Amino acid sequence: MSLFKSVSLIRRRKAGGGYVRGQWVPGEPGDKPFKGSWQPASGKMLELLPEGKRNREVFKCFAPITLDFTSADAHGEKEADSIIWQEKEYEVTTAALWDNGLIPHWELLCTRSKEGEK
Repeated sequence: MSLFKSVSLIRRRKAGGGYVRGQWVPGEPGDKPFKGSWQPASGKMLELLPEGKRNREVFKCFAPITLDFTSADAHGEKEADSIIWQEKEYEVTTAALWDNGLIPHWELLCTRSKEGEK
């Protein structure tokens, strides 16, 4: 998948949830381990982030095409997946699928969750 060294990562997805006796009950997260390339984001990539996320740890992840990833949408209707690396949680800020026939993969931009948030 990549020329870079692969590391062990975990994709954490929050389940949809549902109503129980008229009360909304959030779903339980589901974890899926995978191997991927994990690198610090470049300064150019940081410039693309919204102002409030530039001062957090940001990493670029190349992941196998066999998985799927969700980033939060602008309307707040979808909840982003998280990536767990070295027991720290990172929100998937952007997720782009690259399937050009050479080396199909996901390119993810992951931002460290604020302490105490997740």
